[in-house]
Amino acid sequence: MEEFFEEQIIEEEGVDVGQYFKALVCRWWLIVLIFLGVIIPWMLYLKHQPPVYEADAWIIFHDVAGGGVPETVVQSRTMKLKSRSLTEGVTAELGLTLQLLQEENEPFLERDSVFKTFSTSKEPVPGSYKLLFYPSGYCAFYFESERLDSLRVRELVNDTVSYNGMNFSLTPDIVKNRSEVAFVIRNFHGTVSSLVSRVNIRTNREGNMMRIILKDRDPVLAAQTINLLAGIFIQKSLEMGKENQRFMRDYIKEQLDLVQQELNKSDSQLQSFREEYLVGLDEETRQTVTRLTALERDISRLTLHKNELDLLLGKLNPRTSDFDEGVSMRYVYRQIALQPVFMENADMTIAKLELNDLDREKGELLVNLPETNPNVMELSERMQMLEEKIYRLAKNKMKELDGQISQMSERMKELQRKLDTLPEEELRQIKFARERRTNEDLYGLLLKRYKEAQISEAVASEHVSILDPSMPPDRPVSGGKKKKIFLGVFIGLFLGIGAVLIWEETDKSIRTREDVKRHLKLPILGIIPKVKFDNYELQDSEKAKSISSQIVTHDYSPTPVGEAYRSLRTSILFSKSIGPIRSLVIGSVSPGDGKSFTAANLAIALAQQKSKTIIIDADLRRGVLHNSFNCPKKPGLTNYLTGVVPLETVLNETYIPNLSLITCGSLIPNPSELLGSVRMKRFIEGITNRFDFIIFDTPPLIAATDAVILGTFVDGIAILVRAGKSNREDLKRKLELFRNVEARVLGVILNGVGVEVAHEGYSYYRY
Repeated sequence: MEEFFEEQIIEEEGVDVGQYFKALVCRWWLIVLIFLGVIIPWMLYLKHQPPVYEADAWIIFHDVAGGGVPETVVQSRTMKLKSRSLTEGVTAELGLTLQLLQEENEPFLERDSVFKTFSTSKEPVPGSYKLLFYPSGYCAFYFESERLDSLRVRELVNDTVSYNGMNFSLTPDIVKNRSEVAFVIRNFHGTVSSLVSRVNIRTNREGNMMRIILKDRDPVLAAQTINLLAGIFIQKSLEMGKENQRFMRDYIKEQLDLVQQELNKSDSQLQSFREEYLVGLDEETRQTVTRLTALERDISRLTLHKNELDLLLGKLNPRTSDFDEGVSMRYVYRQIALQPVFMENADMTIAKLELNDLDREKGELLVNLPETNPNVMELSERMQMLEEKIYRLAKNKMKELDGQISQMSERMKELQRKLDTLPEEELRQIKFARERRTNEDLYGLLLKRYKEAQISEAVASEHVSILDPSMPPDRPVSGGKKKKIFLGVFIGLFLGIGAVLIWEETDKSIRTREDVKRHLKLPILGIIPKVKFDNYELQDSEKAKSISSQIVTHDYSPTPVGEAYRSLRTSILFSKSIGPIRSLVIGSVSPGDGKSFTAANLAIALAQQKSKTIIIDADLRRGVLHNSFNCPKKPGLTNYLTGVVPLETVLNETYIPNLSLITCGSLIPNPSELLGSVRMKRFIEGITNRFDFIIFDTPPLIAATDAVILGTFVDGIAILVRAGKSNREDLKRKLELFRNVEARVLGVILNGVGVEVAHEGYSYYRY
């Protein structure tokens, strides 16, 4: 017993996979029941779902370079197509908040069969609406229970009316087919979010074509939505393209105007001077002037490059006045890399080529992979690193330009000092001529750049168009019904299996031999199969009497239960771990575990082996063994222990050879004290000398501790456990009673198990 309690202290709770697998097998009916309870309503729901149509349109971009479209451009186009500004316009213009209410017995009502036109503002009043048509030619328009208006039907057919943010007109045939039309205006922002989630965008490998896909229950509305969305996207795309081109053109035009003013001024000054003074310059002076003019031209050119670069860098810094939220950051990075000042910069050239390669590679991956794919995310990080490198190179170039301008300015000062020694008239002529040549060169450079910007802006309006507009689809698509069916099957199985596993986890009963070994840490003496009774309405006394003759008989009937008791007998008599046993207490935790039934049949099995056996009914409160063997209840054990009758009087011979019985006797007020008395101890010592084997049937431990008391007088105690009923926590608590007494718990008898839990050989007896 001490070993049992030590094992309980160090017990490790592990996961018994086999236990859960057996639970799934045994409770298959629950899995099937839950599965059917899920899949049948799910299938009925899918069956009554209206058909779903898929519409698509193709957009082509004509200004794509041979290397393909960078992934950032593709991503930008996708974001524009699914932006709220575009989808809000489509939702309002097509009135997508409209939902017609369908009647059960009426055919499916199409939107275009009711409304000739329907649109809304961006703030329509949501709610339920109803149109009632009367034979008089009038129509009543209701919002909820409020009547909005009453007007002639021909006005609704010929004109467009406006109510609560809605604008609509009716088809002429709707009045002939229907007397009532009910519809709902849904929340505008919710409808916009739904549209964004239903729009699917795909691009080809080169990135110069984009497919817009939309699924909807109305095929005509789906096609109209796609076409309108594509049209608005093209319009917005052209506007944004022009805006990007206008961004550089305006800056160049501003610089060009300033240079032109300076050029006109220098022309005027030089002309006036020549008219007033006719001064010639010697060769050395002319060379000095030429070098000085070249330096001024270079400084102006570098200053222009620096200003352009500084303007682009300002677009990346939100803290500067040049920052513009409407300009794409990725566009600015690529414009920086294309600046003429970097034409001979090897690092910038390599970074630009690598960025183009990464754009193309990422675009190819995004054809089949999402943005969250590790490979796509890795490419995005590498592209971000290249953009940071471009930014650093640009900042370094700004410092380099400052240094070059500073050096040229110093050289200009040196040349200017040489000219300061000339007469004043010559100096003025040199100054005017130099300024004119510098402004003329700078004006030519800016004029060329300005013409290029104008050309780019002019062709920007032709770079995108609809290649293949959407047409209303003829056939519905599956709408993912196969996936939904598979999802329903998965959820049904998951819930069924989950319910069984939760049941198994919360079920604290002992059901199998593995449960006994795992939770009680006691050996199993025997496993008794479940007994089927012919009549479940028998009283306890009648049931006990009827059972004893059915299970174990004197002619060794080959029944599974009979063999189970013979196996239990063998385990008790011949087990090496138990040793020689002559007296045994049969105990249980709760009533109804089959303790008396087991004690009686084990005694019969021992007697059939020619062992002189006696079974003693020590349940002095509710003994039933006298009914099982058809013997008188009194006198019995209590009468003998109180000294009322001698031992021979209470010994009853049963109809089983070699088996005697001592019944419980008369009820007494102190049964526990009587069982623990010295007279009881002497009684056991005396009876042991007369019989080969003694079995005590005791009351359940939940009612009394009589089994613990008797356990100190006998060779061992067998605890009976009812499979599927006995709670393991109750068993552990009651086994604690044996910890501080000199009692030997031999093991567990597992009673009432199914044939699948019992010994494999039991199936041999099933006819």
